[in-house]
This record gives sequence, structure tokens and C-alpha cells, in this order.
Amino acid sequence: MKFRVYLYTLVRILFGVFLVLHAAYNVIFYSEFLNKIDAHFTKTTIFNFSFIETLAPLVPFEEFVIGSFLALGFFTRNVLIGAIFLFSFLAFFLIDANSPELSLLHAGCFLVTLVLLKKENYNLKSADYTRDSFLMI
Repeated sequence: MKFRVYLYTLVRILFGVFLVLHAAYNVIFYSEFLNKIDAHFTKTTIFNFSFIETLAPLVPFEEFVIGSFLALGFFTRNVLIGAIFLFSFLAFFLIDANSPELSLLHAGCFLVTLVLLKKENYNLKSADYTRDSFLMI
């Protein structure tokens, strides 16, 4: 049991750090990120909505918040639920944009968040395990 708790904590922290570093890279090279988004939106057929295109530049900031909260262990369950929606949407969007490599990467992130959410009973090393959400603020 102790090994599983430490393994869960290690995976949660490493995945959070990966998301923070990926988001920081996209923010540092933000103009390149925006050019990639524009290129993806020119190829889409199903997800070609203006409100999605308007919200797309916020993805690195969402990844940064999700990664930070995962690495620190705050609101783990809620953050994982939000990450599942984000990564599943990005995986389907990138399939529509004809980018299977990036879609596979985001599908992998989706699977990691799904496993972390399913195995949440090992989340004993998190800051929000024994407290209510309103006490964390």
C-alpha cells in the first residue's frame, strides 16, 4: 500500500511538472504557438467555430494552472476532472486538424489523468486529502 501511495504521488507530481514546463515553453514562444494554432484551425472541418478559436490561445495558461495544482496537490480531484475535459477535447480537435502525433500525445495525457482520477484512493500525500475545499482557500 505504501509503495502505491508513493507511486501515485510521484506520477502526479511528475505529470504536473511536465504540464507546467510544456505550458511555460508555449508561453515563452507564444507567437510560434499562435502560428501553430492558426495552422491547425485552417485544417479543421468539425471544430471550426469562432469561439473555440477565440479561447485556443488560453490553453498554455490552463495547462500551467492544471500542472501547478497537480504538482502541489491542491484540489486534485477537481483539477483532474477539468484536465480530462481539456485533453479529450484537444485530442479530438487535433485529429480533426490532421495532426495525429499531437493527438496521440494529448490522448496519452488524457489516459494519465484518467488513471490518476481512478486511483485517487492513493492520494494520501496531497494537501487537500483531509480538508474540505473551502478550508484550502
